[in-house]
Amino acid sequence: MTPATDEGEPLRAEAVDWLMRLQASPGDATVRADLDAWLAVSEAHRQAWQGVERVWRVSGELPAMAGPIPGNITPGNIVALQRSRRPRRVLGIAVATLAACLALYFVPVLKLSLQADHMTSVAELSDVTLEDGSVVHLDAGSAIAIRYGATRREVALLAGRAFFDVVAAKDRPFVVVADDVTVTVTGTAFDVLSVGDGVTVAVQSGTVEVGLEGGRIAGVLTRGERLSVSHGAGQVARSQVDPQDIAAWRERRLVVDGATLAEVVEELGRHYAGVIVLRDRSLADRRITGVFDLRRPVEALAAVARSQHGSVTAITPYLLVVSAAPGA
Repeated sequence: MTPATDEGEPLRAEAVDWLMRLQASPGDATVRADLDAWLAVSEAHRQAWQGVERVWRVSGELPAMAGPIPGNITPGNIVALQRSRRPRRVLGIAVATLAACLALYFVPVLKLSLQADHMTSVAELSDVTLEDGSVVHLDAGSAIAIRYGATRREVALLAGRAFFDVVAAKDRPFVVVADDVTVTVTGTAFDVLSVGDGVTVAVQSGTVEVGLEGGRIAGVLTRGERLSVSHGAGQVARSQVDPQDIAAWRERRLVVDGATLAEVVEELGRHYAGVIVLRDRSLADRRITGVFDLRRPVEALAAVARSQHGSVTAITPYLLVVSAAPGA
């Protein structure tokens, strides 16, 4: 997740400056009077200050990270910054990011909880057995809604990723809906990933038909085939994948072959109890190949960043920022 940019951003930046002044001179009456004058300018000023102050207070109340930073992550990869000496630029990142989380994380999660029949939280995997015996394996940070009828079995993937092990029923097709993509089968095992940029379908066994908005057919996939549909560009990309690597996340392994760094960050984010910010967009499209342990997402993130000459900075125990090294 990246910090949101809106018309309130300049005022938030000013509020961060005022917070730093107060932290530097907590008993200075002049600074306090000047802040009061700034707050009196408008309601927007007061709201910006309240948001920054709230985020600062909450970050200070967060519990410490469970255990030390693992020894294989060097200070060059993860830099723990103490609250008392956070530079203004770093604090600005933290405030903007955490403020964005309030709108971009908690609100969607609340909406999902109202729509979903089953959800998983951070690093949680879950198996859901449906009424016909089919099983849905939910990845972390995922949600589904079940819509079974007399002639059609439908599951909506509302967020994240799921692996479907479908019991055959010739006259009652099984359909997975993810955004504007539909996957239709009678009996098979396949993986569906829904992210901001699109939907990816990978087949471990059997055959599936992938449909697009308007009734168009994107393709028919069999064992070891994968299809990625891009929402923005409307592009469809077909590729091969080792069936054994499909849904490796069920064993807490992330297997990627030519995935972008942004995609890897999003995958790891579902297994990290906090927010990961990809600060330098120059890193986003870098290609990553490897196998990573989802039980140790921080170490995996550090390894990914290091492979691209980047670094990971821990702003708080629950906020990591990925940056490119100078000249990288």
